[in-house]
Amino acid sequence: MPIGSGRPLPVGRPPLFLGRNEELHAADTAARHVATVVGAVCREPVDTATVATITARTGGNPFYVWESARLLDSEGALVALSEVPQGVRDVLRRRLALLPDAALAAVRLAAAVGVEADVALLVEASDADEETVVEGLDAALAADLLAEAGPGRVGFVHALVRDTVYADLSGVRRSRLHDRIARTLHRQRPDDLAALAHHFARSGSAVNAPLAVEYALRAAELAERRYAHDVAVGLISQALDVHGAATDEPYADPDATLALLMRLLGAQLRAGATAAARRTRQQAVDLAVRAHRDDLVAAVYGAWTEPSPWRSRLEGFFDRTALARLERLARDHSLDGATRARVLQVLADAVAGEDAVRAGDAADAQLAVARSVGGPRLLASALMTSAKLLPYELQGATRPPLVAELRGLAAEHDLPAHRWVCEHLDAVTAAVRNEPAAVHKHTTAGLDLAHRYGMLWAHGINVTTLAMLAAIAGRFREAEERYAQAEELFQRVGAHHATGPRTLGLWTIRFTQGRTADIARSVREVHEAVGAPVAVAHALVLARQGRLDEARDVRFPPQPVTDHLYGMELDYRSELAALHADTDVAALLVDHLRPVRDQFGGAANAAYATRPLAHPLADLHRLLGEDGAAADAYALAERVALAWNSPHRAHAARRAAADMAADRDRRRTFAL
Repeated sequence: MPIGSGRPLPVGRPPLFLGRNEELHAADTAARHVATVVGAVCREPVDTATVATITARTGGNPFYVWESARLLDSEGALVALSEVPQGVRDVLRRRLALLPDAALAAVRLAAAVGVEADVALLVEASDADEETVVEGLDAALAADLLAEAGPGRVGFVHALVRDTVYADLSGVRRSRLHDRIARTLHRQRPDDLAALAHHFARSGSAVNAPLAVEYALRAAELAERRYAHDVAVGLISQALDVHGAATDEPYADPDATLALLMRLLGAQLRAGATAAARRTRQQAVDLAVRAHRDDLVAAVYGAWTEPSPWRSRLEGFFDRTALARLERLARDHSLDGATRARVLQVLADAVAGEDAVRAGDAADAQLAVARSVGGPRLLASALMTSAKLLPYELQGATRPPLVAELRGLAAEHDLPAHRWVCEHLDAVTAAVRNEPAAVHKHTTAGLDLAHRYGMLWAHGINVTTLAMLAAIAGRFREAEERYAQAEELFQRVGAHHATGPRTLGLWTIRFTQGRTADIARSVREVHEAVGAPVAVAHALVLARQGRLDEARDVRFPPQPVTDHLYGMELDYRSELAALHADTDVAALLVDHLRPVRDQFGGAANAAYATRPLAHPLADLHRLLGEDGAAADAYALAERVALAWNSPHRAHAARRAAADMAADRDRRRTFAL
């Protein structure tokens, strides 16, 4: 059948002549059918994203779906979504073997291009004449291996067909095809940067390596301008792979390699992929250290300048060698001002959880250097660091002026990520002031920015805040659903604390509900995996179960960690002290709680919440025999709970106060 005949696609894919609504209906029907088959074959539940990918790869062909489902059930999604099932491969190979030579050559060339290809590109890139190429495409169309994807375009009827053809190409043939395609694209479409990078990279020619790197970086820059940061990460990673393959000795030219690594680090941060970013930074630091280049070490640390999900104790702390190196570089006044300011930012973040005073000093130094050096991004990063690392007792009064300056800077110089930071910081300031309506308002504004600029990591943080608000109000099912949604968003971008929202959110909810047994296993397993950062939660689970001796054996740092879980930890430590009747620890914790007694525990970081901190403070006063102070604190806890629209927490504070009063009356009666 000739090119441009308008023949419909095979059954399983929407015909090209359908209207948009009909196409959507056909696609939805195909997805439901695929889900039915996958559900029947697979022993474990399969998520909708995997079903959608199988639908796209198979085109809904029942045999292909069945074989893909079997592969999914036996080997898992990673294999099933990247490889062709053996049964499908055998069938396709038999069909391909029936093609005439011209058709097979055209199909192979099309497979090297991708799932779809322009006929003009295939004709020019082929080593055959135009009529031979077109005849070959006609034969492949008639065999239902290709379909017309639009005027002058052909595409494989299923991704599995393309994958089978491409996988069967020898390495030599594959490289030659990519080389011809790259050179044709270079003449036809010199602005198709991503395609040029892809084909030059796969041409296998060292001569083409510089072109592959250049086009990948240019394509990444274009993707970043469109806020497609995940696409940019893939392109820069590709450039690094090509550069590494073309470089015999990686330490011969550390400047070039590190320049690529730092570009990758920046893209990963903008995408929110903090776990990958930390690995990239470590790789770059190791290379700079081996090259004995302190200037490059400082430049690598200073590359972490973009807003990103905050550090969590679940990530672990900086190792001592890296921390000592950071501190030495922070004192090195021979560094240029911009680099030193960025090193100070990394140092402040690194020690924030362990030493708030040292973190504050580093943040102050960063801001001073940034103001003297100038530059909107440098100053914006410094303002962000100072605003987010303020001590808890200063956040309500000192943070707003810093955020106001940052907001003006971000608006003037079009810094969308820093604009989002302003909304988030205003939300946590509102939380410190017990203003949940303002928390919701700024979170909603942050969500709008996150959607508009494709910041999935920011979206995840905002959804976590909404989950926290629901949990405080007692809407526990909604809270659980939102924490699960936040975790999915973090996992999509590879954020380091991707296991946090669902796990930690569920812990706070179950502790609130008194359903400690439901989370006992989860808490124990996480404690075994990460150690001290969650030891307090594990000790509390044991103590609530009456296993006080085991709870005492759990070791954790003597001082609370002042990160985003600080309020939660104060609450849990206080309950532990009360359960153990430990008056010495209680007296120490009272000093920690007094400065934050007006706050709802944990809410000051807009992620997880426990109860008004005045409540555990009251419990400790009661343990210490200070009933008057305890009564005042219970009353404060009730007021804070009501301000947060948390009736169950207000009721708990009233009940605790009543219990204390009844106990006092019993003691008086007994004394008489």
